[in-house]
Amino acid sequence: MERKFTVVENAGYIGETDITSFPTLREAIGWRDRHYEPDELETLHVQIACDLPDGSRTYEY
Repeated sequence: MERKFTVVENAGYIGETDITSFPTLREAIGWRDRHYEPDELETLHVQIACDLPDGSRTYEY
C-alpha cells in the first residue's frame, strides 16, 4: 500500500469524515484550497491526513 493524502473534515473529533484522497500532498492541498474558504478550514477542522503503508494515519502535514 502506498501513502495517500486525504482531506478530512472534523479531523480528530467525533464525526471525522474523509472527503477525498490523492496520491500526492500537492494535489490534496490544491483541492482543499479550491474547495474551502480560509475561515472554513478552522471552523470545519479541515486537515490533510497521510495514510501510511502500515495502516496508521498522521496529520503532521
